[in-house]
Amino acid sequence: MKKIIFVLSFFTIFTLNSTTKVQAEELLTTPVNSVSYDIDQGGLQEFEVGDSPDETYTITIEEEPQYSIMARGIKNNTYKVTKERALQWKVSYKIDIKGNSITKAHSPSINNYIGSVRNSSLKVDNSKQATYYINMIMLKLNSPVNVRATLQNNKIIVTY
Repeated sequence: MKKIIFVLSFFTIFTLNSTTKVQAEELLTTPVNSVSYDIDQGGLQEFEVGDSPDETYTITIEEEPQYSIMARGIKNNTYKVTKERALQWKVSYKIDIKGNSITKAHSPSINNYIGSVRNSSLKVDNSKQATYYINMIMLKLNSPVNVRATLQNNKIIVTY
């Protein structure tokens, strides 16, 4: 009887340890310079982020209104991703999500208050990722502004 209890205890401890390892591996896959939009919470979620006090950004992810009750949830929704550097520029685009995949990236927008845009392109990199690539010229210097949205574990991860 003691052997059975020992084996069951060992199995339980082993199982709990392996679960912890899986959770730790999931946390490591989130990029360091990123924000996480909780799709279950939905609505508008805003984040103040930055690499230094001189380089701060506002990142906003907003669930577009749905006019049909059947369209709610992650299966069929549109989300607007916006990145802004105050008094310099504001860029945004929309992603359509269907069946836990990004099916379309569209409606790109650039408002720059200083400088100009050399080129830009909006791409669905794969079914889990879309990126808005922008090359701005500010004070005669190239200034890339890339806004990447990635689907991961019922969240939209936006890197900055």
